Amino acid sequence: METPSSKDMKRLLGLAVVVGIVAAIGATAFLWLVHELQTLVFASLPDAMGYASAPWWWAAILLLIGASLVAIAQRLPGHTGGGPLTGFHFDNPLRIVPSILVAATASLVFGIALGPEAPLIVLGSALGLILLSRSNNAQAKQAGAFLGGTAAIGAVFGNPFITAFMILEFAAIGLAPGALVVPVLVALGASYLVQVGIWGIPGVGTHSLGVPGMPAYSHIAIGDLAAAVAVAIVAGIVTLVAREGGLRFGRIAERRPVPALFLGALITAGALTIAMLGFDIQIDQILFSGEYGMAALVTETSVITVLAILIFKAIAYSVALGSGFRGGPIFPAAFLGVAAAVGGALLFPDVSVSALAAAGIAAAAAAMIKLPATSALLGALLIGGTGGAIAPFAIVGAVIGLGIRLAADRRDARSTVNPIEQDLRAPNR
Repeated sequence: METPSSKDMKRLLGLAVVVGIVAAIGATAFLWLVHELQTLVFASLPDAMGYASAPWWWAAILLLIGASLVAIAQRLPGHTGGGPLTGFHFDNPLRIVPSILVAATASLVFGIALGPEAPLIVLGSALGLILLSRSNNAQAKQAGAFLGGTAAIGAVFGNPFITAFMILEFAAIGLAPGALVVPVLVALGASYLVQVGIWGIPGVGTHSLGVPGMPAYSHIAIGDLAAAVAVAIVAGIVTLVAREGGLRFGRIAERRPVPALFLGALITAGALTIAMLGFDIQIDQILFSGEYGMAALVTETSVITVLAILIFKAIAYSVALGSGFRGGPIFPAAFLGVAAAVGGALLFPDVSVSALAAAGIAAAAAAMIKLPATSALLGALLIGGTGGAIAPFAIVGAVIGLGIRLAADRRDARSTVNPIEQDLRAPNR
């Protein structure tokens, strides 16, 4: 994208405000809808049947229903678009957006282990394109889609700075046009104002993102650093194994998409059943993005249970990545990082679980998305309430996670082109 003139920049900034507001409203509505439907099928309906919580067989039925709905969406134009392993999609044509959003909604509502960030980008980008539907300027449309996608994903992180930092990192390594950095910041600011409110007008609400129950951390200990390195290695490797499993499963899905969906649902149901019946593990620690399962995870006192959570969550995550479901890869990776941290803290009671969690989250995220600075910030902010001393652990984790991913990429010819890089070239066309 060419450097805009002063007049064009003013137009971009005005566009950023409008797109940011609309994308924030759309993203909030999507998150609300998904949450309400999840509550209906996993809590309200089991309660009406006399169960205090959803039994394993009910969760298995819901997973199969989700697979059925995604299979239907695959028959729509666009066939649900690219999957969670093919990057961030800011440039989907409007005609294929319905198939993506239907598939993503079905995946998230019925328990597939993916996050909401990817469909939010698609939704925000589509809203940006709709706002510019009458424009004949292709660059303006691309800018609108990019601004809408970033403003929408800002709604789920609960903090505009994570998304802003992500875009800055994209621009620094040439994956996003530098000319859009300032408009992106404006769009994120407008989006955040919609969430928190202004002039006494209440906002639509923020999406709180953080790991609850983490103790304060103010003094760095050598033992904590050593343990954090070990946890980061484990978190990075587990995430990378899940990613590799998703890639392998994806090859099956390319040949037989519908059977792959149902096979993925059955494998996920099997992992959940063993986890629930064999280890008394809660549903939200295996299914969903993992965001709501972290509260119970950090209170676990059994190393065996935490190891089981790590294994079964990794299985559900791996299947979700490659079997044809739609959603984002970041939140489940962060959950794996926290699980590795909790396990490490149980093995070594004298180390800080907060420090380990920051390292584990950053390592898992970096191993998945290959954005070390963004991953470090994510790890620091998710554990940020414990104190500023947590930052070095997030940096160490991000560096280790990236190193693990780069080492794997050198051994794997399929990963020589970063899928995120492929998708983000669109705004530069």
